[in-house]
Amino acid sequence: MAEGSDSIQTHDINGAPIVVSSYVLYLNTGTAGKVLEIKQEEDAIWVLMDTTGLFYNVEALVVTDEDAVKLKIEREEGKVDKAEFARQEIPERVVDIGQVTGGG
Repeated sequence: MAEGSDSIQTHDINGAPIVVSSYVLYLNTGTAGKVLEIKQEEDAIWVLMDTTGLFYNVEALVVTDEDAVKLKIEREEGKVDKAEFARQEIPERVVDIGQVTGGG
């Protein structure tokens, strides 16, 4: 049974809350985007990402920021100067992917 986005409370794999308009990163493919909708079906919670129009399971998502998503999209489209990008300091993010990949 699907529920409306407003009533669903969910979190990423690090415990950060995910709401409509959050920016998220799908760990399995590196896809990033803005959350347009959240729905629950049976035992899984899914979010609709604006960049692909696809639903992603929240168990494989990490909340990120808008700048990281914009930079990723610009890089993929070839709009970022690679030399300038290499000089930028990108904050280190520690993500426990053991939950997603089953490694251990």
